[in-house]
Amino acid sequence: MATVAAGKEEAEIEVLKKELEWLLREEVHPVLQDIRETLQECYNCLPFQGTADKGPQHEDIQPQRILLTPPNGTSLNLKSVVTLRGDCIQAADIQFKHKQGKEHHMFKTSFKPGSFWKLLQVRDAGNHLCNALEIASKHDSSYEYRSVREVFLLLDELMESLMNCRQCLSLPKRKTLQDLLENQNLQMFNPPLPSDVAISFYIHTSKLVLALYCLHQNNQHKVEITHRVQIEAAVKWLNEAIIFFTLSLQQCQQLKDKLLAVSKILEHP
Repeated sequence: MATVAAGKEEAEIEVLKKELEWLLREEVHPVLQDIRETLQECYNCLPFQGTADKGPQHEDIQPQRILLTPPNGTSLNLKSVVTLRGDCIQAADIQFKHKQGKEHHMFKTSFKPGSFWKLLQVRDAGNHLCNALEIASKHDSSYEYRSVREVFLLLDELMESLMNCRQCLSLPKRKTLQDLLENQNLQMFNPPLPSDVAISFYIHTSKLVLALYCLHQNNQHKVEITHRVQIEAAVKWLNEAIIFFTLSLQQCQQLKDKLLAVSKILEHP
């Protein structure tokens, strides 16, 4: 009986080995090809000036006139309409309630002619995307993957780059007060912003956000933020990019799970 059981176990192990060989030979390249196609779609929709030539389709990007609105209901304290062209805000009309002396009034300002606000998060995400495409294209279809470990190393590198892509858009770097005050973009407004106000444009997931900070100098002569308000607008191509990044990560993880399931049984039959 023991001999029969051992023989059956060996046969099952042999079947699993063949299944693993088949996965390495037949599954890895098609999945990587699917990932490359997903990333290429993302590359085509994400308008950025980065390390790679974007081609003529990105030279013809039409400017979008966008109204930014409060995330929760209506607010009369901050309004803005911007012109977005790819990863660049080319124009912005902003008005907000501002206290001068004892009176509040609506302060209106715009970008000076020829000024623009570059959305560096898009550039950074695009550069990580170029890196991900390079990783996914390391080997052509004639290459033979020899082990699960080899594929895992490739997928881990690819997934790290994809997570960096997504995080550039979904987790904007937190700005310090010093960053806000020293931002050269604050000099592009006409009329100039009041000295007790700072403004920041940034991306949060699929939205363009404008944040306004009210500043105050305390008794220790240190500047502090007393109030913050924001308005935002959904941007279609940002939403598409997030979806493509997420889909690519899922494709990587599904391939890892398939290979891991078989290899674990072989390690611990």
